[in-house]
Amino acid sequence: MKPLLSRYRGSYFCYVLTFFCYFLVMSLFGSVLSVYLTGIGKSASEMSLIVSAAGIFSFAMVPAVGYLNDLTRRPRLISGGLLAGVGALGLVFALCRSTWALFLLDGCIMSFINSLMPITERMAGASKYRYGALRVWGTLGYAVGAQCAGLAIEHFPPLVLFVLVCIACALTIVGFWGTEDASGPCPQEGKRPLRLGTLVQNRQFLLYIAVAFLFAGCSGVNMNYAPVLLGGLGMATGAVGSVLFFSTLVEIPIILFSNRFMDRFSGKALMLTAFGLLLVQFLFYGTARSLWAVVAVMVLVKAIASTLFQMTILKMVRNLVDASLTTTGLSVVNSLNSLSTILVQNAGGLVADRWDVPTLYLCLSGLVALGMALALFLRVGNSQKVFS
Repeated sequence: MKPLLSRYRGSYFCYVLTFFCYFLVMSLFGSVLSVYLTGIGKSASEMSLIVSAAGIFSFAMVPAVGYLNDLTRRPRLISGGLLAGVGALGLVFALCRSTWALFLLDGCIMSFINSLMPITERMAGASKYRYGALRVWGTLGYAVGAQCAGLAIEHFPPLVLFVLVCIACALTIVGFWGTEDASGPCPQEGKRPLRLGTLVQNRQFLLYIAVAFLFAGCSGVNMNYAPVLLGGLGMATGAVGSVLFFSTLVEIPIILFSNRFMDRFSGKALMLTAFGLLLVQFLFYGTARSLWAVVAVMVLVKAIASTLFQMTILKMVRNLVDASLTTTGLSVVNSLNSLSTILVQNAGGLVADRWDVPTLYLCLSGLVALGMALALFLRVGNSQKVFS
């Protein structure tokens, strides 16, 4: 038994299990949550309120977990506790119908899930395995989760979906247990104390936060309203899951070959590209009335924009902040991105209730254009190689 366990610890398989099942958890719970909530009778504004809890809770939870991880260097223990909480609370979520109870539960569950993202991103960047070779399994996990979530909601009682979430959490814990500590000090870090004040004094980092704030808010609304847009155009819930499945698979080449371009281009160029893809989507969603035209754009563009943005966060943080604060910096960005989702999500719910979802996407296009304008002022080096 011991030789088997020693071969498992640090193996490629344990990383595959971790990334696949972590993103499976994220997708099972979040990919069609808006469809689930509207299906149990929640209005667009109620649905927006419930899903915005993720941002409210994550605003405090994500940086706290990131700093705790940098301070204690215990990613496996921290991740295991968070995943156990997600599994247990997911079962409770399935039994609730009260809007405020769902708000509290969604906030806890999604803040736990979101708090793991900086840990997994740093793990992928610091592992002995190439970033793309690990992160691609997360894409597959998310795609499978979106497909399973759509089918589960359409053909089975809601409890089945949340039992799947619980099982996926257990498998992710097993995967995390076998990974190596990616939070140990890098050669550049030495044993210097953590200096959080350097983040506040870094003006380019603050500008990047503002740019990311706008992108994340718009992208988060897109994640929740894309299934609603498809449903409004006449698509069945199971088919919505299939569209999300194939749209996620499109990002596989981007992740798998990230070593070919992510370290070659500047963070500014990559951010502008992600904004451009998002703007194309929103303008199309706001004006198109053909279901299959919307499906084509969603499959080809949606996941690429969000994935490119997520990978750019790791690149920008590594090039803008001290190495000893990598996880904390990632957590701060993700936390403020959660705040953005709160604001834009609730405003988006009011727009969708008063007008319609296409009008919401036209309004989001204006915010995306503002984010592109701010990104033009970014000045960041390209010295840290993360994806090679």
